[in-house]
Amino acid sequence: METLNLKEKLGYGLGDLASTLIFATVTTFLMYFYTDVYGLSAAAVGTLFFVARMIDAISDPLMGAIADRTQTRWGKFRPYILFGALPLGVLAVATFTTPDWAPSLKLAYAYITYIVLMLCYTVVNIPYSSLPTIMSPDPKERTQLASFRMFCGFFAMLVISGATLPLVNYLGAGNQQQGFQYAMMIFATLAVVLFLAMFSLTKERIKPVGNPASIKHDLSVVLRNRAWWVLLLVGVLCFSFTMLPFGVGMYYFRYNVGNTELATGFFVSGNIGMLIGVVITGLLARKTCKKQTMIYAQFIAALLVSTLYWLPTDNIVWVYGIFLLVMTAQGVSVPIMWAMVADAADYCEWKQGKRVIGLTTSSVTFSHKFGMGISGVISGVMLSMFGYQAGEVQNPQTLHSILLMMSIMPAIGFLANAAVLTLYPINKQVSEQMQRELAAIRAE
Repeated sequence: METLNLKEKLGYGLGDLASTLIFATVTTFLMYFYTDVYGLSAAAVGTLFFVARMIDAISDPLMGAIADRTQTRWGKFRPYILFGALPLGVLAVATFTTPDWAPSLKLAYAYITYIVLMLCYTVVNIPYSSLPTIMSPDPKERTQLASFRMFCGFFAMLVISGATLPLVNYLGAGNQQQGFQYAMMIFATLAVVLFLAMFSLTKERIKPVGNPASIKHDLSVVLRNRAWWVLLLVGVLCFSFTMLPFGVGMYYFRYNVGNTELATGFFVSGNIGMLIGVVITGLLARKTCKKQTMIYAQFIAALLVSTLYWLPTDNIVWVYGIFLLVMTAQGVSVPIMWAMVADAADYCEWKQGKRVIGLTTSSVTFSHKFGMGISGVISGVMLSMFGYQAGEVQNPQTLHSILLMMSIMPAIGFLANAAVLTLYPINKQVSEQMQRELAAIRAE
């Protein structure tokens, strides 16, 4: 098998650096932006996120099926990155722009810009996520690609968590609406440049076997893939519960702790932990079983994050330290999860003789975005249910609901993930057998 060089692995990673500059800003700051800067209610924001996820239920698998059937002089998946990068950047800026309109028109504008942003993200990110399956047939190389991807992605999250609020304050000069818009202009410009660099540094190698079947046939093949079902559920759980601290962190530090500026240190510590976790995964990639490693990491994360419930809010150093360790465990898990997606596509080919890359990847990517939508619904509903008022002193019930979303609820998500992963059918021995037999088939 051909070994990928460092330049190509790093080039692939630049794609997630680009993607995360936009996606992390959305997941970390958009709900806060909508409620406390833009002027929407928490319930309206939760509904918006849920509606967008319902649209993703159609657009993500459809994009995967379209990508599976694409053949151009630039390849199968790479042209979507080439031509989709600029629209994605433009929509990211539009989403963080606050028009001076009536409330009903502002709500409509938020719906249009956010939903179209997510559609542009789908067009770019699903082909990008599918690329490792045709860059190399070697599962170890794919894990390395996933590690480079996650390292670059978590580095971008570190930049976003550390730089966004200072940039907003500096560029806005007291006007947060202007500050968020200008900060996103910087992030989006960088993202477009990095996407184009990623396009130029990567290469597609594995050619499709056979002629494309109908979308209905591909869907029936994917639905019989047990590995796919497990990853689908893990994706929903991961982004609905375990990422809640990133979504409600701004509220926790503004209202529970009483100092919004301390949120930057919290997000930075979490992203440093993720970077450490990715490095650990890269070192373990060739020696360990993905399934067992991820199960252990989820258990450790559950135990650690639950302790945040009992920590006093003035013990900031401990809050930072525990969150760093939680995200280290999650940093181990995420690149493994993406490597598992490529393995699941191989598992489908091995068991059913049909390689369905785009649809497999897109549906798992949808599970991540669907989980993110559920997370938005959970936080929006809980804040509204317990009397949240933007910019006001919060009642004890609201403060307690924020604390639950920072600690106990993510712990439940981590434990549920560990339980679901026990059903994943590909361990190290199965993977080695599968790759040997697929290599023989592809050589014919």
